[in-house]
Amino acid sequence: MPDRILVVDDSKLVTDIVKMRLQMYGYEVELAHSGEEALAKIANGMPDLMVLDVQMPGIDGYEVCRRLRDDPAHDDLRIIMLTSSDDKHAAFEAGVDDYLNKDIDLLNLPNRVKLILEMH
Repeated sequence: MPDRILVVDDSKLVTDIVKMRLQMYGYEVELAHSGEEALAKIANGMPDLMVLDVQMPGIDGYEVCRRLRDDPAHDDLRIIMLTSSDDKHAAFEAGVDDYLNKDIDLLNLPNRVKLILEMH
């Protein structure tokens, strides 16, 4: 059974590109376009890993990450932050497992997903 990845970004273009890249490597990909939608989807069934943006309307990626880390039912979810933000410190402080820059690291995403899934 393929690993399930939840991709969260308010940009449909970004989610479509990330979904296509990850599906090429055999991952099952689900999309959410807000922090609220991501938390609702996780409550209905936890993915193996989440790829999360920072800047979204409503609940931002940092807050999504903090809420998941504070919840014992979801605190072990693997999270890769994929963002244009340069604040790596804030991302790791919120509890991400890895941090990638959309503009530079998008091609490396499938490799990093594989690495994070194998580490846990």
